[in-house]
Amino acid sequence: MRSIGLFSAVVFSLVSPSPAVAPPAPFGPVPSAAQVAWHDLEMYAFCHFTTNTFTDKEWGFGDEDPSIFNPTAFDADQIVGTLAKCGFKGVILTCKHHDGYCLWPTKTTGHNISKSPWKNGRGDMVREFADAAKRHGVGFGVYLSPWDRNNEHYGTPRYVEIYREQLRELLTNYGQIFEVWHDGANGGDGFYGGKRDKRSINRTTYYEWPRAWEVVRKLQPHAVVFSDVGPDVRWVGNEHGTSPYPNWATFSPVGPDGGTAAPGHCRTQEGSPDGKSWVPAETDVSIRPGWFWHAHQNNRVRSPKNLLNLYFNSVGRGTSFLLNVPPDRRGLIHENDVIALTGLKQALDRMFSNNLAAGAKITADANRGPGFEPSMALDDNKQSYWAAPDEARSATMNLTFPEARKFSVIRLREPVRLGQRIRKFAVDVRENGTWSEWISDGSSVGPHVLLRGKPVSADAVRVRILEAAACPCLSEISLWLEPEGVPDNLTKTDPRALSKDVWKATASFEAAGYPTSHAIDGDLKTIWSTDDAVKGEQAPPQSLTIDLGAPTDLAAVTVLPRQDGCAHAMVDRYRLEWSADGSSWSKPLEGEFSNLKANPVEQRIHLPAGTKARHLRFTALRVIEKNNVTVAEIGVISR
Repeated sequence: MRSIGLFSAVVFSLVSPSPAVAPPAPFGPVPSAAQVAWHDLEMYAFCHFTTNTFTDKEWGFGDEDPSIFNPTAFDADQIVGTLAKCGFKGVILTCKHHDGYCLWPTKTTGHNISKSPWKNGRGDMVREFADAAKRHGVGFGVYLSPWDRNNEHYGTPRYVEIYREQLRELLTNYGQIFEVWHDGANGGDGFYGGKRDKRSINRTTYYEWPRAWEVVRKLQPHAVVFSDVGPDVRWVGNEHGTSPYPNWATFSPVGPDGGTAAPGHCRTQEGSPDGKSWVPAETDVSIRPGWFWHAHQNNRVRSPKNLLNLYFNSVGRGTSFLLNVPPDRRGLIHENDVIALTGLKQALDRMFSNNLAAGAKITADANRGPGFEPSMALDDNKQSYWAAPDEARSATMNLTFPEARKFSVIRLREPVRLGQRIRKFAVDVRENGTWSEWISDGSSVGPHVLLRGKPVSADAVRVRILEAAACPCLSEISLWLEPEGVPDNLTKTDPRALSKDVWKATASFEAAGYPTSHAIDGDLKTIWSTDDAVKGEQAPPQSLTIDLGAPTDLAAVTVLPRQDGCAHAMVDRYRLEWSADGSSWSKPLEGEFSNLKANPVEQRIHLPAGTKARHLRFTALRVIEKNNVTVAEIGVISR
């Protein structure tokens, strides 16, 4: 079995073998050994799996019956083995999500897997994943939600002790952990021990995060800790799978009070070249619209081409790529997800099978001396590197080939144990004897940057480091050709979604320019809004009524939040009613939409079996941010 070598393979003292001159001094913040090992992973997976898988929710309320968790054909080797075969170097399990249901037989709460029929209550899902990760040679990480919508003590000091004890159990009983993941969602409505209530906390102080991190440091000293702002890894700021470029590994987390930030606050996506700490970003996204498995999303799995683009937009921009692959109710990765993952692996293998910089003759106009020659940037060894003299703040490296080579991607790496030094670079290519600028906007490099350019056939490449904060160093220059023909099967709509051609809509209020008709026009860019230029924001409750034109057998109603990147006035609490004649209405069905700000995907409201109606009335009861109501689109799914 291959060892992942997460924490034994990286030693800061390693430089080029027996350098004849002194190496450069580290500049600015530098990563810990655990962070360097984490950087080397580059791509790993999330597995969102809990009662939500069986209730068809994204965020459980905390009142779920523990016995609902019962995967019928669970196979940890199918899940973890598939991920490992497809190039993922680690897996992070949602050991406890916001609903408070624990996937291990914890001593801290009865709301756990021992109350499920799976393995007659004697199962341990965390153990299954941890052991499978070990068998397949990948890292194992744990997600432990700070918010607990089930625990009666949430909001009191007692819960904080319970949370830390849950952390101790996970970090003590399941072997080596490579990452501890703290979600930023905190406080709000919940079941809280049998009483529907709302609990508010001060996320800056309530969890006493430094004490929690002390637990991690003591029990898993080689693990990195993720939260919105670190302390080891920070959130990229969105759940779309895209990092901005440049993205700096250095960062200065500052909270709303001017002090050190707590999880859930600072949302700086780009980091800062002058950051005071080494806190690199992690880019997370799901392979499906939702984070948990939903049957109606089986035909909406990302294509291999889409996943390859996400790889370039995360790993390629200097962050890690955390792709969520949720098991289904069988306890397996769904067949469609396997196809997409396999396609991504095949594309990456095709691209990285041939380094087109190999065998090049390389020179530099600024050289430190023996042990740090330009050839060190081509030797496929992250520990060796080319370095310029101490006084240099710019340099040019020239690669020449015996023949023209076709490529479209360049990868650069800095030896990050010396800090992040390069601030600006450009790349030129020589085609048919003529030089031209190929990449003009190179900026952050850090552990890796993988930039696309137009396909060229060149016999020489010039990397111009235009600006560096300390003498520049590079441990890798490589060239690759992005593969053609990567499958790009488009997302499919539900074939049961009904046409809206004859629908009519009315609302309790509509603003000029944002009419009710926008909610049924099929255009995802338009919105119905109750924010009027003259009358101002019209607060919830606000209702929208739709006449479907004829009685219809209904399975679900879909609601799409606004898609313009703004979270203002998205509906997160709703009431839905239906009627055959528009006069007599059903008993109201109320619920919530979760995680809209980070992941504003289509929401689905399932209707009772046998529902038949011509009229629907959707009422917004609460919104996130601002005080008006917006909806991009409402649809229905027939039976």
